[in-house]
Amino acid sequence: MRNIFRKAEKQGGAQPGGKDKKKGKKKKIIIIVVIVVILLIIVRGCAGSGEGGVTVTTTNATRGDLQESVSTSGTVEAENVKVLFAPAAGRLGKVNVAAGDAVKKGDVLISYDSEELERSFRQATLEQLKVDASYSGAASDNSENQAKLQEANTNLAVLEQQLKDYKAYLKKLQSDLNENQRGTANALAADNYDLQKEINKIQNGSDPDSEENQKKLRKLQADLNKNNYLQGVVNSSDYVTEMEKEISNVQEQITACEEYKAKMESQKNSSEAAVWDSYDRTQRDADKELASIAYAEAEKSYYGGKTGICADFDGVVTEISAVEGSSVLEGTQLLTLESSGEVKVSFSASKYDVEKLAIGQSADVTISGNTYTGKVSKINRMATINASNTPMVGVEIHIDQPDDKIILGLDAKLSIYTQKEEDALLIPVEAVNADREGDFLFVVENGVLVRKPVVCGISNDTYTVILEGITEDDQIVLSSFGSLEEGLTATVIPEGMSGM
Repeated sequence: MRNIFRKAEKQGGAQPGGKDKKKGKKKKIIIIVVIVVILLIIVRGCAGSGEGGVTVTTTNATRGDLQESVSTSGTVEAENVKVLFAPAAGRLGKVNVAAGDAVKKGDVLISYDSEELERSFRQATLEQLKVDASYSGAASDNSENQAKLQEANTNLAVLEQQLKDYKAYLKKLQSDLNENQRGTANALAADNYDLQKEINKIQNGSDPDSEENQKKLRKLQADLNKNNYLQGVVNSSDYVTEMEKEISNVQEQITACEEYKAKMESQKNSSEAAVWDSYDRTQRDADKELASIAYAEAEKSYYGGKTGICADFDGVVTEISAVEGSSVLEGTQLLTLESSGEVKVSFSASKYDVEKLAIGQSADVTISGNTYTGKVSKINRMATINASNTPMVGVEIHIDQPDDKIILGLDAKLSIYTQKEEDALLIPVEAVNADREGDFLFVVENGVLVRKPVVCGISNDTYTVILEGITEDDQIVLSSFGSLEEGLTATVIPEGMSGM
């Protein structure tokens, strides 16, 4: 009954102005009449039902579509937050923004002192040139020493073989000469001995003067004279002269080879000491690479500083620490830029709401009276405890098409559309009751209250989906004037009256 009175009072509120006052008086009269009628009906109902009766309003379940939603509020935040650091050490030029300023992609936020940038880059360039020249010169010397070492090793191998061959040849020449001279003299002496023996034999024979013996003697004497001549020629022949000349020539070749060998050994020792070993190469390569890295960093810093610190996207400067004319080191934090073209609403959901939420669900977002569409983009996988010691889960809603009217940090109202049922059996949410046994409804059957257990589905602020337990023909108790118990007789107020 209190509900009916409250509805009546709400409908009877007066409006300012003369005509509104007249209308207000008419409404009051109508309300009084309605209240009187309702009281009469209640009295009749009580008289008819006795002490075990109750007066109720009823409705029937209807078929329709139901969209479940979660209503809450959150805070507008940027999805893309970038902290900008100094790309190079140097002196800052002009700072073009302050905290709260909106900027466009490509805007120069902070500039550098160009003269100092030029000087630093010039110094790095000269250092790079110096290291490159030193490395190139050392590499050229190393290549030359490697070539000399290779030449010395090759020549020494050849010279060793040449000396071996020359010495063997010299030994053979000397051996051949000695053998020739000794062999010829011995042969002639032996032959002379035999000839002289034969001569002595004939001369000491019985008939040395015979013509035959004289002929033999002349022949033997001639041979003996020839051998004596040959013995005188052996040591002065052309053969000996040529042999001695060849021996002298070979000895000269041996001397030349030994001198050249000494030179190559010296060249080998000096070049071998100057050639890079693995440690030298590692050190020089490391120095060159370090210089290249330093130059690359200097070049990056130069061109980065020359163009200034620019906005990577449309956004709002939310924090700035840069001061014009101050000297900064590379990597110094200068400002924070938050995107205005990529915006989200963050909120904390209870365990009851979070079980209804899923990535991709659509949402309506209201900010400063303007409504935008969005979708659930993130649900944290870890809950945090709030001030009331209640676990809450962080959720983010991506705004589809943000505009310049959105201000970061403001509150936003959210309606997140979760599940949807089509052609479902619907009843008003206030008709559903619950106890330890579960959800149930009271229905009126033949003037008596009957308790019916039901299985509820999704719901919104107005309706609940009923999956099991009732049909569209059931007369469902919507409200009552008194406590409801199964078995009580029920007086039903017409549906039209309950709506007044």
